[in-house]
Amino acid sequence: MKETAELRLNGKTLQLPILTGTENERALDISRLRAETKCITMDPGFGNTGSCVSAITFIDGEEGILRYRGIPIEQLAEDSTFVEVSYLLIYGSLPTPGELESFSSRLTRHSLIHEDMKQFFNGYPSTGHPMAILAAMVSTLSAYYEDGPDPYDPDQMDLTISRLLAKVPTIAAFSFMKSQGKPFVYPDASLPYCANLLTMLFHSPLNSYQADPEAVRMLNLLLILHADH
Repeated sequence: MKETAELRLNGKTLQLPILTGTENERALDISRLRAETKCITMDPGFGNTGSCVSAITFIDGEEGILRYRGIPIEQLAEDSTFVEVSYLLIYGSLPTPGELESFSSRLTRHSLIHEDMKQFFNGYPSTGHPMAILAAMVSTLSAYYEDGPDPYDPDQMDLTISRLLAKVPTIAAFSFMKSQGKPFVYPDASLPYCANLLTMLFHSPLNSYQADPEAVRMLNLLLILHADH
C-alpha cells in the first residue's frame, strides 16, 4: 500500500501520495492539487520543488553528491572520458569497447558542418559573444537536417544525437575563431573528441598545435561535470 499524506483545504481532504527516490529522499506528489482544490503552491526559487522524476541524474548539493545513472561522479571523472559519459547518459550504461568504438566513429563522421553555414559566421560581428553565436548556429542546424528526428524511431534519434554531439565542438570552435579574427580549423578525424576541440580552438597556419594530455584530461573533466545538462 502506498504511503500518503492528508491535506485538508476548504472543507475537503486530499490524499497526497508520498514518493520515495533512489536515495530514500521523500516527496509529496501534488500533481492533483490544482484540479481538486483550485489552489497552487507558492515556492519562490523552487527550493522545495522537484520538477521531474529522473533516471539520469541524482544531485544533493548540500551533501556534495552527484551521480549519473547511479554512478558517482568521482568514479566517472577518474575512469571515463566525456564521450563514454555521454553514452552512459543517453543509453543507460557505460559502453563496451565495441560500443565505444562505434559511437566515437559516428561522432567523427558527423563532426563537419555544411560549408554553407560558414556564411552565417561571416555575418556576425567580430565582437559577438561566442555563446550567442553557438546558440544561433545550433538552431540553424535544423534547416540543414529536415529528416528528423522522429522520437519513436530509434535510428533517427541516434542519428540526430550523433549529429548534435559531433557538430557542437566544431561550431563552438568556429565561433571562438570568429571572435579572434582567425581562420577556421576543421575537425581532425585522427583525434579524440576533447583533443579535437582543443586543436580547433588553438591551431593556426602559423602555429601547429598539439593538445597537451593534461589539458585534454581537464577538458574531459569539465565536460563530464556538465554532461547531464
